[in-house]
Amino acid sequence: MMEQRVASVTSDEQSPLRLRRVFGFKGRVNDTLFHPATVRVAPQQLLVYFGGDIQDYPEIMEAHHENCKYVKWNLENVAKMLRNNFPTKHILIVRPSRIEYKSFSCYDNFVPSNNAGVPEHTPTHNALQHLERLIKSVGERLKDVSSPPPPSLPEESQPEQPNKYSCSSPDGASTSRADRAGSLGDARTAPSESPVSWDKLSLEGSRVTLVGFSKGCVVLNQMLYEFHYTSTLTPSDSKALRFINRIEAMYWLDGGHAGGKNTWITARGLLETLSRLDMTIYVHVSPYQVRDESRPWIGREEKAFSTLLKTFRARIHRYMHGRSKSPHSLDMHFEVLANFKQVQDLDPRQQDSSDEEI
Repeated sequence: MMEQRVASVTSDEQSPLRLRRVFGFKGRVNDTLFHPATVRVAPQQLLVYFGGDIQDYPEIMEAHHENCKYVKWNLENVAKMLRNNFPTKHILIVRPSRIEYKSFSCYDNFVPSNNAGVPEHTPTHNALQHLERLIKSVGERLKDVSSPPPPSLPEESQPEQPNKYSCSSPDGASTSRADRAGSLGDARTAPSESPVSWDKLSLEGSRVTLVGFSKGCVVLNQMLYEFHYTSTLTPSDSKALRFINRIEAMYWLDGGHAGGKNTWITARGLLETLSRLDMTIYVHVSPYQVRDESRPWIGREEKAFSTLLKTFRARIHRYMHGRSKSPHSLDMHFEVLANFKQVQDLDPRQQDSSDEEI
């Protein structure tokens, strides 16, 4: 079993910039968080992250009587973690357009979803166009901010009343706010200020990496439908094809949602189209999802997804996290997010699609 480093980020690190109501395709808007790269490279690189259920701004998670137990996994901490793990990439966190009951992430702007965030995939929902325009709008907004810009708060995140609930850690122990907020990311330290000048940021032509964690993987799944739609039905759409060609890697991190199917894409045509693109595919899973006896379809679908991509000779790297006999807890699920980059760095050529543990 490979040794894993548990990541940590100190609370005094520079916080990501919050950009509210960023416009994308035909009036669709998303709140975003942005952190510039800490290492200068050309062409510039961008990592776009789609998070899972309960992941939100820290003050919103802190005020929730259940989600406060997991507040260290808030979107700001994730941005810092990704910044440290991928120093050459700008980090863009896309907040869901709707979070039902402050818990269920619904990515309606990318894929039609019900109130639990379960997707209804379609050949096209203009998710590619929305993401491309969202990135362009973020770049335009960044040119207008000061250097370095002050953090901004969304309207719904005004100072809240002190939490009236008693918030305990998942093991039942009472914790302080500081302990709960905690930190995550890589143990490596990052510069307090980015060497990239704000007025020289150029996202429009950047190389793009897409990362989905848990529920956020529904966005990546919808992208597969739209890759296929664009390649087969609208091959003359040169703008969409150029954007697809900018995507160099996709990360599925322990994907899951409350629906009874389509947690992982298994359609041969869609996966064959994906395999023909010049992308590297990373799959990180844990027993929490793929060995859940109450949801056996998740494991079956993921196996088909990974096996077919390997059959089609796609560049796929698959990693199984955790031990089968360990409790299948939400903590196990989040540890995939905390450790996926360190695991890859320890074994960068892993391509085994079996269920070997690491």
